[in-house]
Amino acid sequence: GGNIIARGHLVGQVADVKGHLECRGLILSEKGAIHAIPELEGWVEGVDLSHEAAVGKIAEEEIEYLMARGLSRDDAVAVIVRGFLSVDIEGLPPELSAQMQRAIEMSEQELL
Repeated sequence: GGNIIARGHLVGQVADVKGHLECRGLILSEKGAIHAIPELEGWVEGVDLSHEAAVGKIAEEEIEYLMARGLSRDDAVAVIVRGFLSVDIEGLPPELSAQMQRAIEMSEQELL
């Protein structure tokens, strides 16, 4: 298990600006922990900043469901993690999207 601290900091310094900070975490071990620490600063009137955090574990029922359809336990976990990590961010530059995809693939290899 690992310990992840996800810090996010948004600063709104001009009027009519919007910002959203999102943290999603998936705990894969009983020894794992995730801490989301959002920080939002609005310096002028009309700033709209928000944050959201969701942390969870893979439900055993999800793994069993996929195993009942022929997947090994490791493959079932990999499918669930892959679905969780799939991120489609509108306007994300292709280079950054490709870099994120490589990081996901490396994480999958380390997981298995």
